[in-house]
Amino acid sequence: MNHFYAGCHTSTISWVKMNNQEKVQMLLIYGKCDRNSRQAARMYAEQYPGRYHPPHTFFIKIEQLLINHGAFSVKVVRNQQIRENNINEDVELQVLAYIRLNPRSSVRHVGREVGISFGLVHKILKKHKMHPYKPDLVQHLRPADPERRLNFIAWLLVQIDTQPLFLNQILWTDESKFTNNGVINKQNNRMWSDVNPHWAVDNRYQTVWGTNVWCGLIGGKLLGPYFYEENLTARRYLSFLTNVLPLMLENLPLATRQTLYFQQDGAPAHNAHIVRDYLNRVYEGKWLGTYGPIEWPARSPDITPLDFFLWGHLKTVVYADPPVNLADLKNKILVACNNLTESQIMTATNRGCLQRFQLCVNNQGANFEQFI
Repeated sequence: MNHFYAGCHTSTISWVKMNNQEKVQMLLIYGKCDRNSRQAARMYAEQYPGRYHPPHTFFIKIEQLLINHGAFSVKVVRNQQIRENNINEDVELQVLAYIRLNPRSSVRHVGREVGISFGLVHKILKKHKMHPYKPDLVQHLRPADPERRLNFIAWLLVQIDTQPLFLNQILWTDESKFTNNGVINKQNNRMWSDVNPHWAVDNRYQTVWGTNVWCGLIGGKLLGPYFYEENLTARRYLSFLTNVLPLMLENLPLATRQTLYFQQDGAPAHNAHIVRDYLNRVYEGKWLGTYGPIEWPARSPDITPLDFFLWGHLKTVVYADPPVNLADLKNKILVACNNLTESQIMTATNRGCLQRFQLCVNNQGANFEQFI
């Protein structure tokens, strides 16, 4: 008889008689063949001509047994299934109690501690509508920060109360760095195929190149992007404020320029005396900053529309198709900026800000993005 094409009954008997070492060797060959079961069956027959040669479906079967049950033996799996089908309320309570005390434990760890399979642990947790939640990464706050955040928001809400469109008068500004080692979101990259294409996207280059970008948002308008290659020093920043920003502001209506409030965060270059002196002369009590007439709370990217909206949006678009050189990177940033609609920007600078101000107040000035 040609064992490779053995009938079902003979195959089942031979499967039971195959030892674990033979099944491991089958599995290794299956992996070597990139999980092509027919190719694996042929290679196994060539390497071990004196053994029983199982049908190609057995290679898939041993993989599934290990993935689903952690065992080669059908009998072991069936016995385990019988035990799991007869699971009682005490075991469920043990699992739920363990999770309550150790909410960050993995299902495999819980299974080992309670003495059941991780699959059953998962089934119990699903039955009780429990879900694994991922943490949100938030800005570290110092003890005095919440009060400063609340004070700023209180001032802002008073302005909005007397001038409902006050948020449209704030020019929010920030800088960000874009490099060829930018963040590539694997969740947004897919390639459909009937076989694994072993697709790779270049990342983590040894030679890093990039550019710094300044942008501003006011109402539904975006100012910039403005590119600069060097580190931002106080003198370079002052030169930008003096020579570049005024030209950008000319694109805004006169009424907007006359009522404009300038906002910046607490970057070292922003806090230099020469910069503050300039802002005091030009904006006369109408600028927001760490040492400004209107104190901007440090470590507050969560209430800044460029941080919570613009940079993330731009980097998602720019790195969807990774740039090949600096010129390509800048062009992708320009295109992404130009494609932003007034409605998208207005949503961030108005409704987005108001929602975040309220959440910050509700959470006593502490981090709140985990509740969005």
